[in-house]
Amino acid sequence: MTFVVQLGMDAREHPEEWANTTITDYLGQMASWIDDCHGFKDDIDWEKVDYRTFAKILYMGKIYE
Repeated sequence: MTFVVQLGMDAREHPEEWANTTITDYLGQMASWIDDCHGFKDDIDWEKVDYRTFAKILYMGKIYE
């Protein structure tokens, strides 16, 4: 939960670092990253996603274009 709080604070304090500033863009780019990552990087066990992978997905929503 701390990571999600920190991510929210980062969005508020450094909006210029965020490529996706609306919830629609953020969620859409998270989904795009998952689709793209699934195609070229198979080291993630999508049946057993751990907290580290989930945190990475949340972070990628911030920067993925």
